Amino acid sequence: MRQMILHCALMVIGGVFLFLDVAHAISLGVMGDSLSDEYAEEAYGVYAENWVEQLEIHGGIDLGPTASEAGESGGTWLEPRRTQYQYNWARAGADSNSLLSSGQHTGLAADITAHGIGYAVLAIGANDFHPGGAAYQNIYLGNWTTAQIDSHVDGIFSNLSITLNTVLATGVQLLLVNAPDYGFTPTVRSIFPSVVDRQRVSDVISQLNARIDSLAQARNLPLLDLSGASMAMFGSHQVPRMTLPVGNVSIALDQSDTATGSNPTAGFVHDGIHPNSVLQGIFANLITTGLNVGYGAGFPVFSETELLAHRGIAYGGSDTLVESTSPSFLARGATARLAAQRGFSAEVARLLFGGIPFALEILRAPDLSRARPSWRPPKRLPRLHSDRSRRRFHSSRRAWRIHRLPCRGEAMSAVAGSAR
Repeated sequence: MRQMILHCALMVIGGVFLFLDVAHAISLGVMGDSLSDEYAEEAYGVYAENWVEQLEIHGGIDLGPTASEAGESGGTWLEPRRTQYQYNWARAGADSNSLLSSGQHTGLAADITAHGIGYAVLAIGANDFHPGGAAYQNIYLGNWTTAQIDSHVDGIFSNLSITLNTVLATGVQLLLVNAPDYGFTPTVRSIFPSVVDRQRVSDVISQLNARIDSLAQARNLPLLDLSGASMAMFGSHQVPRMTLPVGNVSIALDQSDTATGSNPTAGFVHDGIHPNSVLQGIFANLITTGLNVGYGAGFPVFSETELLAHRGIAYGGSDTLVESTSPSFLARGATARLAAQRGFSAEVARLLFGGIPFALEILRAPDLSRARPSWRPPKRLPRLHSDRSRRRFHSSRRAWRIHRLPCRGEAMSAVAGSAR
């Protein structure tokens, strides 16, 4: 009996420490491009939300106040931010050069120091191969030499290194995201129809991503392979995928929404470039899963019902995303290894990570033996910036539930966050 009580007590204590970690670790800073810059700044923001907005609005994650909520003159921040969340420094159109020249890295570093932001995401590099730019067009046409390609990749790598030097000096826990490929979007496929030539660009992006992987390893950072996740969703240039079933609803990957948002199951917004809400919600899950596995952060993960509901789409009655993307998105083995390294029991690991169906297999985890602690006391508790954000925060608690764990034939309660 004494052993049973001790066993249960240790599990409860572990759950309490996990709860404390979650309670403090809700602030997030972002650097990147239009994938991460709030859609509310664009025309398609009338009907669509990107991953940052979904985490703030539906997930209760603190990305800071809007400019209006902070009382900024004219309701705007200085560039590169505009009107939305203070800790989101991502700017539409940014590449790795303009990230530095506009001060995304120094701005976020200052916010981390001033506001005790616990986590950060760096997702840049797509626009270094923007279809309207010289790199994409010259590689597609076969005009660039190997030396020119290598020089371009070297420049991006250098920019990423400078960015990481600045932001990691604050002690923030950062998730690095590699570069996705514009070549899978409807607009680019129509303008650049040659499969062989688009693949040539993809091969160079893969060359960059191999360098980004080495950078993550050298800095002991978790790396989210967004490029690999994109291939799991969109297929290849040779064999493209036309639909992605989410919650038993087909998301049309070859379609763009209308300017009024009348085609919510389209994979892309009406510019044919930017992902619509459901795909952005999947990206949100990739981000939060990366932070959870990399640092034990405890961010919420949206269910397939929620992914659809964020765009006003009714759930189709069953979860279908995992099966449709298997094996690329299934990662039970990687989950188990990471859980074992973190000292979780198999049952706790199942509850913490087992329900997350997204990209753990394509998430390369850092060497946890050298990782920074998963929590450090913030300089202040996260602020709830308005009645609206207070409601968001409290409603987000639905993502955290008390689970019943078996304990020597008895049942006990332990705090654990899991995806619904």
